[in-house]
Amino acid sequence: MLVDWIYGVPTWVMAVVVVAGAVSLSLLGLVAATRVLHVELRRRHNEFTGFNSALIGVVFAVLLAFIAVEAWESFGKAGDTAQIEASLTGDLFRDAATMPEPARTELVGDIRDYVEIVVSQEWPAMARGAPIGDAGWAPLFKFHQALRGVDAANPVQVAMVAETLHRLNALYDARQKRLLAAEDHIAPAVWWVVLLGATVVIALTYLFGMESFAMHALMTGMVAASLALVIVLIVAFDYPFRGEVQVGPDGFRNVQHIMERAGVKFAHNAER
Repeated sequence: MLVDWIYGVPTWVMAVVVVAGAVSLSLLGLVAATRVLHVELRRRHNEFTGFNSALIGVVFAVLLAFIAVEAWESFGKAGDTAQIEASLTGDLFRDAATMPEPARTELVGDIRDYVEIVVSQEWPAMARGAPIGDAGWAPLFKFHQALRGVDAANPVQVAMVAETLHRLNALYDARQKRLLAAEDHIAPAVWWVVLLGATVVIALTYLFGMESFAMHALMTGMVAASLALVIVLIVAFDYPFRGEVQVGPDGFRNVQHIMERAGVKFAHNAER
């Protein structure tokens, strides 16, 4: 599948292929256009062609910039969501560590299992574009159930349980936003508009009449390369959890490190 290939290779490889393909196709189109439209005919209409090219080029540039900014903002929001989720997970670990036994051991174990599943299962699945599944919800549901069974002996512990429940609900929301962000991407209709618009902009360069075909080819190739580079940027940020440019699980790894320093054992260090 094309999407799997795009996000399965280094970004620079994808960029080289996209730019080279765009430049090659644009030059092939230029060669065909010069054989159909005589240079003298095109030269007589250079002024009108330049006016229309500038107008259409500006409109398309604004559209392309808007899409690029939207992709960048979506990427940033996905990173913020993942960071908030990791921070809430760390907060719940610290809250669980202050609970009375026997609930403390169960609550800490549920948080450990959740972090382990997110780092070792969900993030690799998101990077592949594979279904995430429901495994990550189970430790949170168990944590919720165990929290309801905490025997609060004084008003302080009652307040702690209430605050922990509030953070757990916030973690539910952050997790759901991350899962939605992993599936969110630019709609196919938008990509069709981008590709057709780029084709129109490049085709307009064919209508200029220039004495030097080499100079004409150079200018057409530069226009195609510029458009292709912006498209590469949009593609790189389209799926925030896929490809070489992606939101990583750094926040959760930091939580793992904190828990390990507190004596919590994970599967990856229990095997050492």
